[in-house]
Amino acid sequence: MDRRSRSDKYLISEQPGMKILLTGLILAFLIGYTTSSLLSPTRIKSQLEKAASHIHKDIKVSFDSAELSLANGILPRFAVVIKQVRMESDQACWMAPVLEIDEMRLPLSLWGLLTKQSPVKTINADNVVLTLRGTVEACEKEKQQANENNHRPKEAAPLVTLSPLEQAQKYRNDISNLNITSFKIISAQYPQYPSELLSFRAQVKSFEPRIVEVHAKTNFLKDETVGDYLSHANLFLEYKEMPEQSLQAHFFGNWREGHYSVIAHYSLLDHMLNVETDMKHIPLSQVLQVLQKYDLVSKKLNGKQVWLSAKARMRGEAEKLKSAPFEVKDFRLEGDLGEMSVESANFTSVEPLRYKPLLIDIKNMRIDKLLAFINRPQKARIFGDLGSFTGQAEFVSEKEVRMVGEHQGLQFIFSNKSRRENQFVDRIAGEISLKGDTWNINVNRAEPRGGSFIGAIKVKADRDFKDVQFTSAIDEVTLAPSIQSLMTNGGEIGVLGLNVEARTTDGKVSYVRGTAQLNTLDVEGMTFGKSKAKFDLQQGEILMHAQAQSLDVEDESPGAEVLKPVTPNSWWVNQLLSMKDVHGEVRWRNNQSLQWLGLEAKVGKDSKISTTGSWDEFGTLKGSVQTKDGKATRKFKIGGSRDLPTFTDGDKATK
Repeated sequence: MDRRSRSDKYLISEQPGMKILLTGLILAFLIGYTTSSLLSPTRIKSQLEKAASHIHKDIKVSFDSAELSLANGILPRFAVVIKQVRMESDQACWMAPVLEIDEMRLPLSLWGLLTKQSPVKTINADNVVLTLRGTVEACEKEKQQANENNHRPKEAAPLVTLSPLEQAQKYRNDISNLNITSFKIISAQYPQYPSELLSFRAQVKSFEPRIVEVHAKTNFLKDETVGDYLSHANLFLEYKEMPEQSLQAHFFGNWREGHYSVIAHYSLLDHMLNVETDMKHIPLSQVLQVLQKYDLVSKKLNGKQVWLSAKARMRGEAEKLKSAPFEVKDFRLEGDLGEMSVESANFTSVEPLRYKPLLIDIKNMRIDKLLAFINRPQKARIFGDLGSFTGQAEFVSEKEVRMVGEHQGLQFIFSNKSRRENQFVDRIAGEISLKGDTWNINVNRAEPRGGSFIGAIKVKADRDFKDVQFTSAIDEVTLAPSIQSLMTNGGEIGVLGLNVEARTTDGKVSYVRGTAQLNTLDVEGMTFGKSKAKFDLQQGEILMHAQAQSLDVEDESPGAEVLKPVTPNSWWVNQLLSMKDVHGEVRWRNNQSLQWLGLEAKVGKDSKISTTGSWDEFGTLKGSVQTKDGKATRKFKIGGSRDLPTFTDGDKATK
């Protein structure tokens, strides 16, 4: 060996770093060449199209492009990027889904490429939109058509299947993770109510037996007016094959100031579904908004300032949930409305709604709030505060209901000459029941503040209160002194007894008959002794026969202004006109016109006064008055108006 050869050998042997550098360059070239040939865009797209064809025979897959990415900004990345992916199926019982993905990223394992193992274990996606174009009705229609054509109904192949071992090996892959930043679900039937899953993550925990877990967050129940922070929700799903094929789901989170949890277990073997829910202090208005979105409850309900707490449990076949029984426990409705609670309720089906008799405890249920809840605010001017109800309600069925308890704080408004006073009724005790289409209301005790009530009231009505029968048997009722003073201009109303039968037909009064007794009445300087009236409704006209043992009219009273012009001065003793045995008949039509017939009264031993007359809807008076003082008789003609009557005696008119 010559000297030069020995020198070169020495240089190489003494510099091992050179060997490593040359070896690295050679390997880099080989790897780069191999990778570029294996992962060219054309080859990648071809392989992906082949893989997509194995997903399912009823699913069509397409995408715009697929390429190898080696960097993500300044960060290294070795992944296949697929853009504008579209997967769709026309299966009616899959709801005819369309899945659209803006971009999918498949991180690649170099070792998997070199060893011919699966190079992809994770799929990452940003924005995914699943559109369900079909409806449940379309699925049922397809099954029905198959039956009508004497074919076995075509069952939709499940998206998750358990294949025999050889089939599993044929389509086997090692993808164990799926991560989606935003996963939006849209129903074509309700496009205005999309659902969005955030931070969606699916992971295969085991391939044999198969165990898959899914985690996600959502704002499905969020309130747009207050922000997402009040409506966070979490979703957990677990699919496993052992000891049986099953799907476990847990949906939980906070809903504004409340909390909720839904746990479901579905068995693929017998299609049985178990669901348990727990809700605490959930705003009822929010629940109603969700139910109203899907037309499950009336849009007229208004649950503001009302909160709901309950536990529920259901078990049944997934395809027959509407007829599955379910149980509700610890139900509580509270807030401005009052409080309603049910210890336990058992429902035998949802549609039609059927349940075993259930007992509801009611505390301080505000009637005005209840009417606002059902969007029927009371408009009757005779009522102030409608008060509250405390008691129990027993629901045997939707056509058999019974309520027993006490009503407190009801207010009646009385007004006279622009003045108003409220009559408080501290307590009303009774019972309300619905049987079939008939309501029955019985009031057996009432406590008007400052007054008294002895008697009973009964009401029988149809479901809509258009046909109503009213019966009262009241031995005694008195009002508060302030009410008596208001209605009599400083006078007094005595003890009233009332026996009435009344009926409405199609919302209009069709029958009234009864009697009223009053021991005394002092109104604006006129004092009636013991009085009695019998009244009847005939052809739209109220006919009343009234009588009073006595009537005293003071000189300064409004009655004196009418009676003085037609009575002798001798009848007024100490500025007082005293009459006895007052009686007559009054006819009143449509609250506008009034007629009195044969109205007369005795004065002293052998004197009397009698009158007949009327006023029309314009208030125009007409009629006559006759007085008999011993053997002397005088007649007067009545004219003018109610506010300014005139009396004519011969050719002379007096006011």
